[in-house]
Amino acid sequence: MPQDYSGVSLQGKTAIVTGSSKGLGAGIAILLAKRGANIVVNYVSEGSGKRAQEVVDKINNEIGTRAVLCRSDVSKPEGIKPLVDAALAISTTGKIEILIHNAAQGLEANLVDTTPEFYDTHFDCNVKGPIFLTQAVVPHIAKGGRIVFISSAGARLGVAGQTVYAATKAANEALVRVWAKELGQSHEITVNCVNPGPIATDQWFQSDEQFLKDMQPLIESTPAAARVGEVDDIAPLVAFLCSDDARWTTGACLSANGGLYN
Repeated sequence: MPQDYSGVSLQGKTAIVTGSSKGLGAGIAILLAKRGANIVVNYVSEGSGKRAQEVVDKINNEIGTRAVLCRSDVSKPEGIKPLVDAALAISTTGKIEILIHNAAQGLEANLVDTTPEFYDTHFDCNVKGPIFLTQAVVPHIAKGGRIVFISSAGARLGVAGQTVYAATKAANEALVRVWAKELGQSHEITVNCVNPGPIATDQWFQSDEQFLKDMQPLIESTPAAARVGEVDDIAPLVAFLCSDDARWTTGACLSANGGLYN
């Protein structure tokens, strides 16, 4: 019997993946490209530029779909339009089919140490940015478009030190439920999120020693396996939600944390 993988193909689609110079964002960008999508690879700081360029080069030269680099800070109003323009410039359909909200601030701070500046930095990037980027992208999204947030188990677990970060991720999950209703029948767009636990990325390894020590019992109790998640555990779930096979899934939060929280 012939095999049929057409439902998971992203051939000819164009995707914006925010925060895609490294870690999970880079992994998502590369996998979407392998499934056939053209990718806007986004980064913010000069220090991330080289790694972002490496992602672009891999997609263009090794995978064979098209990628473009876009240095843009989604947390600032002026950072929105360049992402939309970059996607439209490489689109073969004149539309944007996929929007991945991955860029996020995720620093730790106990309640007693939380400042208004810390709050603003996180909410501007993690909540305000996705709201206004989505607002700008929706007029250009094709029928059957896909929006996917990267949430966090922290939105539900209640991890000490995540007063602000956890609140932003809970807000993301609320946006998913609201937009699934607002953008569903009117635009035929699905809106979902993937909820990872700890992932072995730069952000994880740069956490302070006490935080890593505090997290160890949680990791050892992870039902799927006593380990930290890997990028390759998460990216395929994001790719699935971008596919035609996921057309009947919207407003959902897909657990990708090894069973820490469902």
